[in-house]
Parts: sequence; C-alpha cells; structure tokens
Amino acid sequence: MLTAIIHHIKAGIFGRSARIFSFTAIVALMITTNLQAAADALSNNHDDGMAITLIIALMISLTVGAALIIGLVFWGRKQDHIGEMMLFCMKFLLRSDDVAERCASARALGESRDDGALLVLVDIIADEEEPEEVHKAAREALHQMSELSRKHLDVFAELEMNIELQDTEGIINTVIERFEQGKKRYAQSAYTIGRHYIRLGHFVEAREWLTKADIRNRKFNLYGDRIDYWIGICNRNLLAEADASYDAADYYQAKEHYAVLDHGLNNEEKRQCAIYLRTTCVYCKLKDYINADQALLQALENNHQTDYALELVPLLRQLLNPADDRQGKLNEVETKLDTLSSDIMLKIKKTFVGPADPIPTGSATPVGQELSS
Repeated sequence: MLTAIIHHIKAGIFGRSARIFSFTAIVALMITTNLQAAADALSNNHDDGMAITLIIALMISLTVGAALIIGLVFWGRKQDHIGEMMLFCMKFLLRSDDVAERCASARALGESRDDGALLVLVDIIADEEEPEEVHKAAREALHQMSELSRKHLDVFAELEMNIELQDTEGIINTVIERFEQGKKRYAQSAYTIGRHYIRLGHFVEAREWLTKADIRNRKFNLYGDRIDYWIGICNRNLLAEADASYDAADYYQAKEHYAVLDHGLNNEEKRQCAIYLRTTCVYCKLKDYINADQALLQALENNHQTDYALELVPLLRQLLNPADDRQGKLNEVETKLDTLSSDIMLKIKKTFVGPADPIPTGSATPVGQELSS
C-alpha cells in the first residue's frame, strides 16, 4: 500500500502547471481573435467564404478550450490526490511503528517540493530518539528535496547547517522567519518550533507554539495525540519549575509559574495538580492574605483538595478579620499559617505530580482508515 502511494507521488509531483496555463492563455487569445475576425467577416457580405472558415476555426478553438477545461479539472483532482498521498506519507513517517515503512515514507517525501514535508523531515532529523535508519533516510530525503526545489534554496542551506551544528535556536529562527511570516501557516512549523523550544528547556514558549500547532492540526490531524503529549510535558515541567522555586523560597517566581499554568490548563488538569491550592500557599508565604483568600475560595469552589484547603480557612480569617489585634497574637497566627502552608505543599507535591505517560507512537485509528474517512 505504501509503495503505491510513493508511486503516485513520484508520478504526479512534477505537474506541468506552467505549460497548461500558458496553453490556456494561447487558446483564449485564439478564441478572441477568431471571434473578432468572424464578426468583421460577417459584416462584409462579399467575404462569406472567409466567414465560414473563421466560424469553423472558432468552433475548433471552443472545442479545444472545453477539452482543456476538462483536463484542468482532472489535473486539479490529481493534485488533490497527490496532496492526500503526501499527507499519508507524513503520517506514516510520524506515527508508524515499522522502521522500514518510515524510511520509505521519508524517501518519498524527498521527491516532493512540499513545505510541510520539509518541516516534518527537519523535526525527525533533530529528534535524537529516532532510530538511526530513520535519521539517515530523513537526511537523505532533505538533501534530495534541496536538489529538486528552487523555492527555498537558501532555507535548505540554513537548515542543513543548523542541523549539522545542532544549533537549536538557529533552526527555530529559520523556521519562524521563513514559514511563519506569510498568510499560509503550517501545523508542522508550529510543532517543529514547539519541539525545539522543549529541547532548549523553554517550556512557556514551547507550550505557546504547540497550542498553535494543535489548532492548525485539527484540519488534517497529522500528529494524532502527539501535540497533547508534548503540551503535557511542558505543563509538568512548568509545574516542577514552580515547585522548585517554591522550595528555594523564590515565591515571586513560583507565583508567576503558577499563573502561567492557570492560563494553560483545563479544569480537570487544574484540579489534578491543585493549582489554586498551590497558589494559595504561595500567597501565604508572601503574606499577601487578601489574594491568598481569593485563591483559596477558587480552590474550594473547584474541589482542589478541599480537605487541605479547609485547614487554611480559620487561620486566614483570623488574619483578615482579627478578633484579637495584638501584634503578638497575629505573629503567632502567621507562623501557624506559614508552617501549615509548607506542610500542605509537601503533601500535594508528593500526591499529584506523577511520571510522564509514554509518548504515543501509533494512532487509535489506523492511518489508512483515518485518511479515507
């Protein structure tokens, strides 16, 4: 099946679009000329023979034009079919468990001039966890593509140099400059940028680009569950960084990280890691009791470890509405709240930060079935 797909791509990838449209212009010019000549001849009663000849020529031109239009329609359908086969090969390369199939898919993409295929190959080459055979096939395909395509000659040179030097930032800058500035945006470019930001450990930027990739990916579903997986990796690392800042008593940094997570997680993920309760504990450490009380209210409303959250309520109430405003008494309550916040953070960190799931390698729906549906 994959062999047939590769044959389709090789057979149709170099369509004679320029010649077809040039021929269209010539036929249109012929028809216009014949119409004008026929009109002039018909207006001259002494040139009936010439008029008949021109009318016949006009009919021939119309016939050729109709045939050409039909041909263009079929050509357009063939190009759509080639695009589907290209997508099929990219899915095989990204999501198949068979190394031989992946290598064959990479080589087939090397026959193309498709920007999306180029970006997929770049990401595969940069992934150190890919099998050596797949790496080699992707490198050869990228080199072959550079020889066939004149569209991005300088881009190929930049990318190949950046890959050779393992210049991750250079790859990011090249992809952003060349594939994120025009009207057409690719899921592959956003995904590649996000993956490279992960390699740099820049998880905020990585999640931002992967979120863009997720939106763009909805049309063709090229990546399956991979985008969600890598966004999850970003969230787990951001949570770990925030907790590390908390442990180092860098509470302002921890607060910023938790705020970023708050805007990037869905409600279930927020509940799973008790993000509002974590934020409450940070505000308690900063002695910002008004914001701590608001975060605690959100934790209770969204069931973020309610048992632990309720332990904080009486102490915060005593500080916000003190019945005994003596400084010594307030200091005692603050000390208790500080200690309790540390204890709660220790508990929720142990309970709610689990190991990463394995990366999804296959699709829940077979690639062929998914494409044909």
